Order: sequence, then structure tokens, then C-alpha cells
Amino acid sequence: MPGETLAVEFTNVGLWEVALLIVAVAIFIVSLILAVGLLRKLTGTVNRVNRVLDKVDHEIGPILRNANATLDNVNASLVQVEGELEKVGSITTNAAHVSSNVANITSLVVSAVGSPLVKAAAFGFGLRTAVKKRNQGYDEDQVRRMVEASRQNKREAKRAAKASRKRAAK
Repeated sequence: MPGETLAVEFTNVGLWEVALLIVAVAIFIVSLILAVGLLRKLTGTVNRVNRVLDKVDHEIGPILRNANATLDNVNASLVQVEGELEKVGSITTNAAHVSSNVANITSLVVSAVGSPLVKAAAFGFGLRTAVKKRNQGYDEDQVRRMVEASRQNKREAKRAAKASRKRAAK
């Protein structure tokens, strides 16, 4: 059919169907307009997000370098603190050894000196008692004088100390 043309005939098309077609085309056009508006807003939002990400990308480098330097400083400080703690630990160990040695020496000195001192004190007391009974009258006067002289010396020493404190306070 070489001479024929393809044509669509609209026969029996009602007004209702044409109105429906116009409404559908109108809805399609409105949808396209809304879609274009949304695409424009979406494009603006994406551009703003891209700008913010670019700023973050440019600023994160120096921040990370500063954080890295800070961590390096903290690590160096921790190494120094560990060294000092080791020194303190060795000092504490040495102090414990010294304390133990002092306690041992003290107990030896007490046991070596304590017993003879008690014996000497007992001997002195016994000797004094014997001499006292023998020369009670003479010894009493002599002891009284010695005690009084000792008390006098103590009083003078106290007075001198008090006077020197007053002079030092002024």
C-alpha cells in the first residue's frame, strides 16, 4: 500500500475522554515543573554540602598534624615519667634496705649496751646505798649541797636561755 498514510481517526471520542487527557497532560506538566524546582534545590544543597566538605578537608590536615605533634609530646613525657618512676622505685628499695640495716644495728646496740648499763646502774645504786649507810650524815650534807648547786646551775641556765630568747626575739 504505497499510497496510504497512517492516520488515526478519532471517532467516538467523547468530551469526557478529552478532558481527562488534558488533565493528565496538565498533571504531567505540573509534575515536571515541581521536579525541576526540587532538582534545583537539591543541586543547591549538594553544592553547599560540597563546599562544607571542601572546608573540612582543608582544615582537617593541620588539625591532624597538631594532634600528631601533641601525641608525640605526650609519649615523650610518658617516657620521661617512666624513667623517673624507675629511679623512685630504686630509691625506695634502697631506703627499705637502709631501714632494715638500721633496725638490725639498733637491736644489736641495745642488746650489747643495755645489759651492762643495767648492771652498772644496779652496782652504782648498791654502792650509793652502802656509802650512805656508812657516812649518812656527812654524805647527806654533801649530796644536799651538790643537788642545790645543780638546781642553781639549772636555774641560771634557764634564765640565760630565756634572756637569749628575748634578745633573739627583739
